[in-house]
Amino acid sequence: MRFAAPLLLGLGLCAILAVPHSRAQSVPAGKDVFEAQCLSCHNADSTEAKDGPGLKGIKNGKLPSGARATHDTVLEILDKGRQIMPSFKESLSNQQKEDVIAYVLTL
Repeated sequence: MRFAAPLLLGLGLCAILAVPHSRAQSVPAGKDVFEAQCLSCHNADSTEAKDGPGLKGIKNGKLPSGARATHDTVLEILDKGRQIMPSFKESLSNQQKEDVIAYVLTL
């Protein structure tokens, strides 16, 4: 009984530390989703605009709009769309959205 609490705490920390690793593995899948769904309107490797803004530099913490580049902000844009950008709420699975968010946050 005396060792149960430290053991559970240790297991909990291991589970928490494993999350970023599994999220990082979604970046290659996110690149594939981006190339199939987003590349026609957004540059990933420059700030030059197409129909939508270029996304290079998002990893520095800001979206082209000036908003903070966070998981939740990018998810909201994917789900709601923006100006001429359509909503991807129904056309991408939750996993595809998570993958593309992980990728976009590396640009």
